[in-house]
Amino acid sequence: MNRCFEFPTKLLVFISCIVSISRGVTARETPQANALRHRRVSERREGAHLICHRGGVEFAHENTLEAYRASFELGGDGNEIDVRQTRDGVLVCFHDDMIDHLLEGYGDVSEYLWEDLQKLKFRDPGKFGRYTRIPTLREVFELHREHSGLMFLDIKRPGLNEAIGKLLDEYDMWDHVVHAPGDFSDPRIKRTRSRAGMYLDRTEVDDEAIAKVLTLPGERILLEYPQLVARALGRNVGPASERPVKDEIAVWATSESPRDSRSTEELVRILVDAEDWDVVAKGESDEKRSADRILERAKAADELGRRGIASPEIIAALEERVRKRSLHRDWRYCGLDGCSALRGLIALKATNGAKLARFCLWRDDPLIERARNPEWDNPRAWTDFRTKLPVFKMLESLPGSETEAICRDYLALSDEAAKEIGIPQFEEAARCLLEISPLESTITELKQHRLSVVRGRARLFELGRSDVDLSSKAD
Repeated sequence: MNRCFEFPTKLLVFISCIVSISRGVTARETPQANALRHRRVSERREGAHLICHRGGVEFAHENTLEAYRASFELGGDGNEIDVRQTRDGVLVCFHDDMIDHLLEGYGDVSEYLWEDLQKLKFRDPGKFGRYTRIPTLREVFELHREHSGLMFLDIKRPGLNEAIGKLLDEYDMWDHVVHAPGDFSDPRIKRTRSRAGMYLDRTEVDDEAIAKVLTLPGERILLEYPQLVARALGRNVGPASERPVKDEIAVWATSESPRDSRSTEELVRILVDAEDWDVVAKGESDEKRSADRILERAKAADELGRRGIASPEIIAALEERVRKRSLHRDWRYCGLDGCSALRGLIALKATNGAKLARFCLWRDDPLIERARNPEWDNPRAWTDFRTKLPVFKMLESLPGSETEAICRDYLALSDEAAKEIGIPQFEEAARCLLEISPLESTITELKQHRLSVVRGRARLFELGRSDVDLSSKAD
C-alpha cells in the first residue's frame, strides 16, 4: 500500500487546506481575467439564468463540488448553495438539519469539527464513490469564480452573514450573488427576479412547459436538470466530467466512517433496552436523556447492519425497533431508531425487509399523537416522517416483486390517501421502481401517470440512459 494513505487524518486535512488556499485567493487573477469574469457574470445575470437546486443533483450528490460543476457543464449558469457552519467555524455546504439521511453519521453539521465531518462517507457511494465529501464554502466560491457562475445563497443558520460577506470580499464575488435571505441586506447584493421553479413538478423535462417558461418575465429559473432548458436557449450542453473535482480528495478514499467498537451482544442489548419507547419525555433534562438513548439505539442499529451478521437475534431486535420506534417531541429524534433499524434490516437482506418497509410507509399510529407538534396543521402520520421519507431510497437496494408491489401500490394512491399516511412521496416511489425495474414498459407506464412529478421522473430516467447526444449543439 502507498505510504501516503497512512498519514494521520489531521495531516491530510492540513494538506487539503493548503492546496485549497494555493488554488484560491493566492492564485490571483490578472486584471484581464478579472474583467473578463465580471463581464461574463454580467451577461449571465442579464438574460435568463438557470440555477441548479443544490447543484446538478441528477449527476452527483447534492451540494458537492461535483454537483456544482456539473450544472455548468450541462448548460446551467449557477447553483443554489446551502450554507451551514461547523463547530469550529468552517462554512460548509449542506442542506438538512441532520446529516444521517446522506452521511454515515448522526447529528447536525454544527455539532462537528470540520476535520471530523470529513471522515463521514456518503451512505450511497453515488457516481464518485468515496472521492467526494461535504465541501467548504471557500471551495465552492473558488469553483464558481472559475466558471463565472451565479450563486443563490440559502443560509441555513442565523449569524453567518458577516463571515460570508468577508469571503465575498476576499474573492471579489458580490456580483455573482443573485439571491440571499432577506436579512442579508448588504447593498452590494443585487437580487434578480424569479421566473420559475421547475424542479418541484419536474416541468424542466416537459417541452411545452419549457416553451411557456421562456416567455415569462423575470430572469432566474430554478431547476435540477438544466439540459433541456439550456438547449431550448441555444446553448452547448455537456458532457459532465466523470472525475472528482479535486484529485487530492483521493487521500480520503481509504478513510472509513467511525465505527462502534462494542461487541455485537452489547449492541443488541442497547437496541432492545427500550421499554420507554412509547413514553414522550417532558422537561429539558428528560428530553435530552431520551434523545441520547434514541441516538444510541440508532447508532447500534446502524452498526449491526454494517457488520453483516444476520443472526435470528439481530433480526428480531431490529424488527422490534422498527415496529416500536421511539417517540420524542423533537422531530430530529422521533422514530430515528426505527429508521436506522429498517436500514439495518435491508442491509442484511432480511426476508421481512420489504414487509416492514411497507409497514412504515402505511403506518398511521394513534400513539404518535403523543409526540405530535400541536402547531403542525398536518395529518398525525406526518409526525412519523423519520421512518417514512428514507424508505424508497432504502428499497432501491432490495429489488424484487415485493418492492415492485410497494412502489406500484403507492403510485396508485390518490393525493388525499397519500397525505393521510405521510408527506407524499410519489416521485420517490417512481424513482425506486425505475431503479429496480428499468424496463421500457416501466418507463412507458410511468410516463402515463396522472402526476407531472412521476412523468418527469420517468422522462429523466429515459434521458439518462438514452443514446441522445445531449452534448451536441442546439439546432
